[in-house]
Amino acid sequence: MNTTSAILLIGVGTSGCEITRGVSRAFGENLRYILADTDARTGQAGGPFVLLGGNRLSGNGAGGDIVQARMATEESVGILDAHLEGVRLAVIATCLGGGTGGGATLEIVKRLQTRGIPSIVFATTPFVHEGETVQRAARGIMSMIEQEANSIFFLPLDKLVLPDDNMKVGMNNVVSTMASAITLFWRLVEKPGFIRLDIERLRHIVTGAGRGRFAVVTTRGEDRAQEAIDRLKRSELLSTASGAVRTIVCGVLAGDDLKLSELGIISEGVQTAFSRNAAFHLSTVNDEETFHDKLSVVTLMFESNENETKSKGEGGLTRNVKKVRNPLTIGPMNRGRFNNVESTIWHGQNLDEPTFIRENISLEF
Repeated sequence: MNTTSAILLIGVGTSGCEITRGVSRAFGENLRYILADTDARTGQAGGPFVLLGGNRLSGNGAGGDIVQARMATEESVGILDAHLEGVRLAVIATCLGGGTGGGATLEIVKRLQTRGIPSIVFATTPFVHEGETVQRAARGIMSMIEQEANSIFFLPLDKLVLPDDNMKVGMNNVVSTMASAITLFWRLVEKPGFIRLDIERLRHIVTGAGRGRFAVVTTRGEDRAQEAIDRLKRSELLSTASGAVRTIVCGVLAGDDLKLSELGIISEGVQTAFSRNAAFHLSTVNDEETFHDKLSVVTLMFESNENETKSKGEGGLTRNVKKVRNPLTIGPMNRGRFNNVESTIWHGQNLDEPTFIRENISLEF
């Protein structure tokens, strides 16, 4: 494993760690990563491992309790500092819905902030069939993480698998799809082609980028560039959005046979299909061994930051719409005579906070 890379991958929770191992297998020894979980058994499968909340949970896991996982991580998150030397960008792989993934991710992102390290979070959200209780818990923690992470990708598990997949095939597809997107950052920096994005430019792009979506397509043949565009247009992962696209990062991974004309088709096709007004960043990865005779396009799209949106009032006048940030501290906040009373947490939400804050309702000024 490379311990000097400026990019660090952090797998959080049992499922997040499994995804991270899949990313490591896909990329190879040059991937710098750590695995973090409240369950000591996760570390037995191999890889650099950090036990979260050992004093509170004794390595037995959070038992699906987001609050326990979050409090345990808050107490022990400083253990990550030993792994952050020289890190300029952190990528987090996690699964939300309950337990360590939902509870620990937020505290890890906040710790990275204190170290001045931008974070990109790739978080899966539960299957619909897991039930409303799990879905509600995921929505609550999603809102909190979104307020803290520099950029975040929420990936519904239902869109990452096919209905007829068995569990093993389905989860392999989840890992494969996420690995294709996550490894892009390492490939851009360590295996650049003719158009390069270095680590400092990547930091600049993702800092404050907000919520994103991504898709990965791989094609072969004479018309592979146009086929890639056609498949991106049909991608379910790019089909839903909550805001206008403001930034696009397009990585083209290919071997020595990549043509300038293909880059032109991809660049023009992506901008025409998704946004002409977005800041567009095109980069290439040259990897003859992995991509001989094939072409992969990884497209990352970031939506307009909800904290900075504007709307038109009466008479067509533009007015600012300010998004209220959600207080994120566990336990007592400044609440007068109730300051030393533990907050009421239910399904990942602090019920002592006003509804307009918990539900992220915009206030107009």
